Amino acid sequence: MSHLIAWFYRFKKRHPYLTMSVLVYALVPVVVGLALGYEMHDDSPVHIPTVVVNGDKSQFSYDFINYVDQTAYFDVSLWAETSEQAERLIQEGQALAGMIIPADFYKDLLAGKSPDILLLYDGSQLAVVSVAKLTLSEIMLNMNGAYLQKIFAGKLGVLPTELMGQVLPINVTYHNMFNPTKSFRYYLLPGMLLAILQVGIVMMGAARGYESRKLYVRDFGRHIQNIIFWSLLAALGMMLCLGVQFICFGLPYRGTVLGGVLLLLIYAITITCMGYIVGSLVPERVFAVQLAAICVLPTSVLGGYTYPLTAMPEAYQSFAQFLPYTYLGSDIRSLCLKPLEVHHIMPHLVFLAKYALVEILLLLLIKLLLGWLQKRNRDKKLGKEAAL
Repeated sequence: MSHLIAWFYRFKKRHPYLTMSVLVYALVPVVVGLALGYEMHDDSPVHIPTVVVNGDKSQFSYDFINYVDQTAYFDVSLWAETSEQAERLIQEGQALAGMIIPADFYKDLLAGKSPDILLLYDGSQLAVVSVAKLTLSEIMLNMNGAYLQKIFAGKLGVLPTELMGQVLPINVTYHNMFNPTKSFRYYLLPGMLLAILQVGIVMMGAARGYESRKLYVRDFGRHIQNIIFWSLLAALGMMLCLGVQFICFGLPYRGTVLGGVLLLLIYAITITCMGYIVGSLVPERVFAVQLAAICVLPTSVLGGYTYPLTAMPEAYQSFAQFLPYTYLGSDIRSLCLKPLEVHHIMPHLVFLAKYALVEILLLLLIKLLLGWLQKRNRDKKLGKEAAL
């Protein structure tokens, strides 16, 4: 291992551009894609550790608990004697959900006294709560329906064909559009992967901008060439990362391929150019790279991908309109899940293109200003030398 590390260090020293390019634009996208794809290979949390307090001890209560345990989402692996013990197990992280069945539950149910079942959730695990609460609610609804059917059939003599209109007077049909499996992976993963990769992309842009500080307006074409070249590599890296999800983990892609390619390419230009500007302004390489990373780190949250913009204060919503990631995260998820065409995302493509154009104009202005300052300092120096 030590020989391998020494060889890598020597290779990086001889070929720094090649090494970092392979790491940021190829190795990291593949490793991150494989790691997170495997981590979230289940569409939603399953086998949730569940604690049960069964104060009833009836056969009905045990059958009900067994029914819950047989679902894919719950693993009834812990038992407690009191609700306090169940809450303590959840607090300690040994369980993420709990169910408290009171004493005389079945007896009160037969007597029509509407006994209560207390369901506990670990509120610090929102993904678990959303799945556990929905599934347990469906189970309870089914149990209530079955009980009412038994009451109607046994006590009132209503025929089974007439029961549904009495038990469920309103039929509700649910149609979960675009994500019928309610996959948490489909919802979170595409934009989260790109949020991770954009940090490396902007850092590489800052490094290239710092290295090109000596190129001024007369060499502006070379700046554009640098930005386009590294942006192409960045876009290919993002496509590679998403491709791992499509090929290895079955992530769907239902939208326009052309639109997705354009979206990633234009976004890569905006982020690379952003880092390039920072590297052109900050006179210290390491600080320039760090500052560029800080500029994009919070955008996955502020851009409304993990927390919806509509739920944010108006000031945050207004600020998010100027973050490029706002137009990448939601669109890439929609392209994966919805059959969108290019015209559906065209407004965001146009905005990102304008954003990149403004960045290029800003870079031109910076180079003009730096060139003027350099010329003024050079003239002052020549004037002092002439005076001597």
